[in-house]
Amino acid sequence: MKGYLELRRVRVFGARVYLHWSAMLVMGAIMATSIQTPLLAAIGVCSYFGMIFVHEAGHAYVAKRLGYPPLGIYLAFLHGCCCIVAPDNRKHVAIIAWGGVAAQLAIAIPLIVLAQTTSLSSLPGLGPIVALLGYISALVAVINLAPSAALDGGKAWTLLPILLAERRKPGKRATAAPPRRYRSEGTVTKGPWTPRDR
Repeated sequence: MKGYLELRRVRVFGARVYLHWSAMLVMGAIMATSIQTPLLAAIGVCSYFGMIFVHEAGHAYVAKRLGYPPLGIYLAFLHGCCCIVAPDNRKHVAIIAWGGVAAQLAIAIPLIVLAQTTSLSSLPGLGPIVALLGYISALVAVINLAPSAALDGGKAWTLLPILLAERRKPGKRATAAPPRRYRSEGTVTKGPWTPRDR
């Protein structure tokens, strides 16, 4: 992908991590305009990109667990992308789509609960973390589940009909496919993912 710089020595579940020039420009602009509070600005920038990173890392983790090696995580100013070896079936596509949202909510919900039950967000430096990785991340996760082909929801919600169809089949229980080894000639796809078989 053009315009991305690889973060050398950084691997997430085997995937290389890349940062777009727009993200670096925004980081620099925020830091330049926040000369009075550089530490708070750095925490805010890390929390913002952490929200995008956690989502893409969730996809990468689930894909790897299902046997589809994650190849790259791309982080830009407004979005991210996780490239993986293309899944073999629609069920795996849907499960991988849920991975990003699940990862976001796994961090957002505890932060929100702590912020509501303690004075966590009033502690110095933790306000941006609670706001971005908690409240905003939960909102983004819910929006991402909208049933649109451009979002994860377009694939994620197909899991329900698949599971219902599997339950209706008498005497047949779905078995998970064994993890596949990475082949260099394997099809690479970018999220939202399309399975090989239609």
